[in-house]
Amino acid sequence: MREQQKKPSKTRDIRLSVKIKASPKRIYQALTSARALCRWWLEGAETDAKNLGRLRLVWPQIKMKDGETRRAFPPYTAQGEVKGVFVDLELGKKIAWIWEVTPKWKHPPLSTIFIEAHGQHSRVTLVHPGFSTKPRLAKYLIGARVGWEDCLAKLKTYLETGKTMKSQILALKD
Repeated sequence: MREQQKKPSKTRDIRLSVKIKASPKRIYQALTSARALCRWWLEGAETDAKNLGRLRLVWPQIKMKDGETRRAFPPYTAQGEVKGVFVDLELGKKIAWIWEVTPKWKHPPLSTIFIEAHGQHSRVTLVHPGFSTKPRLAKYLIGARVGWEDCLAKLKTYLETGKTMKSQILALKD
């Protein structure tokens, strides 16, 4: 019997994880409350944190390394704002969104954050699956990864120190 060759995947996923010294409930609140999101990450937000509840996120202007100012995220969309719907919420455990797809939005629509308690820390894992493997679309995967790393780094900084750093891009460190 011949072994079947595994076909190469036509998609790539972003999977990031960070340990944060905060309770799962506090992390969940920071990621679902419009007021909290505007404290540490966004310029504007509207959230209806329930399954099938709508959300709208507006990123602040940031100064880039080359001196230019632009919206922090989402990269390569030139809009600085996205809308979506919460599709799977579990208090203190899971947050999943489906983003509204527009002609400028080249990212896969589903993003999920998992939160697990580990003593005084929590493990936050972000999964954003389904990015194209086509070389001409690689910039969307790279841009989204930078954006999500920035998000998790800002979340960790805010929850552990109370500092907000919305006007700069942060690197994710566990």
